[in-house]
Amino acid sequence: MPFTTPLLAGARVRLGSKNAPELVIPNPSGGRGVYIVQWPGVRALCSPTVHDTMLFRRLIGLTRIDPCSIREAALAVALQGYAGTEATTAAARTIEADRRLGLRHHFQLLTALLQQVNPDGYSGPVAPERTPEFDRRASNVLHAIAPAFHCSAAHLATGLDALGEAFAPVGMMADGRPTRVRRLLGKLGGTRDSVALWLDAAPANDIGGLGRGIISSMAVAHRVGTALLTATQAALADPAGLLRHWVANPTDSIAKAARCDWLLDGWEGVCLLWHPTDCDASRRAALLEMAQMVPVLPREISEWTDIPIPDPVMDPSARVVSQNDEWRRGAAAFALIRRNEALRAMSE
Repeated sequence: MPFTTPLLAGARVRLGSKNAPELVIPNPSGGRGVYIVQWPGVRALCSPTVHDTMLFRRLIGLTRIDPCSIREAALAVALQGYAGTEATTAAARTIEADRRLGLRHHFQLLTALLQQVNPDGYSGPVAPERTPEFDRRASNVLHAIAPAFHCSAAHLATGLDALGEAFAPVGMMADGRPTRVRRLLGKLGGTRDSVALWLDAAPANDIGGLGRGIISSMAVAHRVGTALLTATQAALADPAGLLRHWVANPTDSIAKAARCDWLLDGWEGVCLLWHPTDCDASRRAALLEMAQMVPVLPREISEWTDIPIPDPVMDPSARVVSQNDEWRRGAAAFALIRRNEALRAMSE
């Protein structure tokens, strides 16, 4: 959850009993264990910001909680101005970029389908513009293949819309333009390299081995994420097979598109903590925060790729135990809230 309240850093959300959202909050002391609370319980731990309150309210009534729905809720709250003016501007820009990306990817997917099922192939340019001639040819192809899929052409068109939107963050392998998943992987790899170079130059800055632990987790997440991105994009090379799978099982098809989001869930916030740092003191402080926010990789990852995952990465043991958290409370928290709002404006 992209909360701005310092004491809620690293909190995750899940659906509890009766489909009510509940939070999994890391032990504020940094020790083992978590708090499982609903929103009234959060207020017993800290005073959440208005942004966080509005964000949690967005979750009430959702029947599906995943990285995509959380991101949409966070953008909607930021767009309303609850995370500051910079985050509002960034959210509007991101929403528009998502819309354009979805349209472009839907067109690319439809073009690839025409190239695959048409004996003559489709030689038109892969561009976000659509022409009446292209739409006519696409309609003819959908009507021609619909009987083989045992559904109507309209249903196939609905499937292409859904798949185009779901796979847009991943992007097609032939499209070299950066998509959201590619950018996040680049940010993850860049942060890993930056932290490693800093620690190599001054090993004494590695507080209790936290830095090396963070680097190790980042390296595994980046390696697996790159492999998973390649595998997900490979499915787009067979748009007819992808569409056939969607007709048979829409939920499973969309879930496969979301695997990269699940893998990278939470990593952007960790990376953003590092990049504004400009001196050894601020970087050491960032390491302390980053260590408490390192995500646990999804257990399903062993089913998604053949890459062996070290046990420590699946259950990070590095913890930051604090005997005094006044730096995250009261007046001292205001600076952190402003920092967190600035990070919201930098997020994807």
